[in-house]
Amino acid sequence: MASSPINSQLPIDTKDNPSSVYAFGSYLGTGVYRAAEQNATVVSIPLSFDFQKDSESQTWLRLPLSFGFFDYLAQDLTEGEFPSSVGTMTVTPGIEHHWQASTNTRMEAYFDVGFGTNFDTSDNLAILATGISTLYDFTFGGEESVWVSRLHFAGYSERVGKLTDQFAVLQTGVDIGLSPRWQWQDIQVQPRLFLLGYWYFNALNFSSDSEQDTVVSGSYELGATLVFSKPIDADLLSIDRIGLSYRTGDGLSIWRLLFSFPI
Repeated sequence: MASSPINSQLPIDTKDNPSSVYAFGSYLGTGVYRAAEQNATVVSIPLSFDFQKDSESQTWLRLPLSFGFFDYLAQDLTEGEFPSSVGTMTVTPGIEHHWQASTNTRMEAYFDVGFGTNFDTSDNLAILATGISTLYDFTFGGEESVWVSRLHFAGYSERVGKLTDQFAVLQTGVDIGLSPRWQWQDIQVQPRLFLLGYWYFNALNFSSDSEQDTVVSGSYELGATLVFSKPIDADLLSIDRIGLSYRTGDGLSIWRLLFSFPI
């Protein structure tokens, strides 16, 4: 997915279906989640490999990987502690295709089929995910902007012929460029603002540390990013933007730290 949330809340039913914590890890993003009275740190690695590319379209082979570590939190890493073992793993290979539908409209679609396993319980599950997106480029105040709409579905099954848990979400929003720019070393930096709305096809239960969870059918997000004219390369990462956003709705309250396109 184009944007991965980094937070401690998960929009799925982790009480009745605790496997959802890791089954959807590749699609809901890296974070610290809780289910069945157990903390799980999930690390997602969105690998992809170019398959075909021309002026009008591009195709990738997707290989999203996700690893879960039970009862391991971010502060453990800052204290020099590392997880002793991997608790869960998911591998969901698939294909992603982007194409130019018209002068100002781009389309994106993906389809993944894979599996997940819990090494502690030796349970296995099958995972299915798909999505389609429309990106419409326009000019606002003389700056390049984009209106994005995405439809995502993911589900997993612990037995043949029956989905154990699933979620589907429609999200749409605009990312608007601002005129002020400044130079940082040899990199040009542009500020951008975005507004994003989420609508879930079924009301979802966001689990949190509080005693009462939050049931959410829709939410809105407002944020700002700084976009770099070329990626900043670190030891393990290549960052082309950084930002911060706030998401609210139906009692939900989430702050997101962003390192990629937010919509």
